[in-house]
Amino acid sequence: MHSKGARLDGRQYEAIRPKGLFPRAASLLRCKAYELNRRRRGMSGYSSTVRPYTLARALLALNTSGQIEYTGEFGAEVTTFIPFVMWLKREGLLAGRRVITYRGMRPYYYFLDDVDYAEKEAKRRWLPVEERAWPSASTYTALRCPWHVYPDYRTHYRLRGETFARPTLFIQNKFSVEWKKGPLNFITLDVLERIFSELGARFDIIYSRPRELENTPGFVGDRTEICSYPDLDLARRFANVLVLEDYCAATGTPYNQTKLEILAKTHIFIAVQGGGAHLLACFGNSVLLLLHREGEEYPHAYERGPYKYLADPAPALLLARTHKRMLKGVGLLEQIDMTEGSPRLPRDLLSAFSSLRV
Repeated sequence: MHSKGARLDGRQYEAIRPKGLFPRAASLLRCKAYELNRRRRGMSGYSSTVRPYTLARALLALNTSGQIEYTGEFGAEVTTFIPFVMWLKREGLLAGRRVITYRGMRPYYYFLDDVDYAEKEAKRRWLPVEERAWPSASTYTALRCPWHVYPDYRTHYRLRGETFARPTLFIQNKFSVEWKKGPLNFITLDVLERIFSELGARFDIIYSRPRELENTPGFVGDRTEICSYPDLDLARRFANVLVLEDYCAATGTPYNQTKLEILAKTHIFIAVQGGGAHLLACFGNSVLLLLHREGEEYPHAYERGPYKYLADPAPALLLARTHKRMLKGVGLLEQIDMTEGSPRLPRDLLSAFSSLRV
């Protein structure tokens, strides 16, 4: 019996691995073969710090229990767990096994067959990295690795759902207690009003600030303490602004399905630090203006981590560390030209654009 967190050396792993198990993945479970495969396949951009034996333990647990279950916050599921599950599916390692996650998450796992997928009724909670039963499990340190395959949500969902007369702009906001300090990463009301009034003249704006509502199908919140904020009253004053949560509650449409269908049609995003922003990094050929005042994502996740590889090409990321810089970023977005649905910035603004670019 191996204690929790113990690393298995090659001899130990070979002793416990059922013979013939996971033949297509076997080469990834030995350090020497793994490094050889990296060189052969030209994987110079992959992580050199990932641990193949973490993968070995995950595969052994999957074989023993017949399932792999996700527990944790939304962001880490998008950046680290779903890509691992998609790799498992591609490698044929889910045959006769199930993936278990939170209610309403089915649209994110579109690549699974129904027999592969199950849901649980529970609120999300943060899970310490050392307790996560899958490899490369932290958004804050993750690097692109061979046992991740990244879903193409844009291609899968762009022809589905609601259509819009004009280009869409999606805003992901929050206003909740963070690290026991109160709201820290949020778009202020003056910035929101400028976005709604100025950019609303050219875009159909979808505004989202998730909060769990009983009549919002397919949405499970976490244990975050959400604070009162008059942003929704402000958004509802503008005819060209659609509040996503209002729309889903009024129409009964599944929350996550509707959100993915809208994001797949969107190429301009404005967001704040957190799991909701991680999802936007999955939609390439876009510009993402992101406010990050506090949080462990900075700088790795933005400079070398998931924001650089969840989509190909990755979104052009404009990072604002203060509310003042966020306002500057909004001013740049006002100058963007949407040519055939893709964002283009005038040449005379490229230097200003670069000052926020990551």
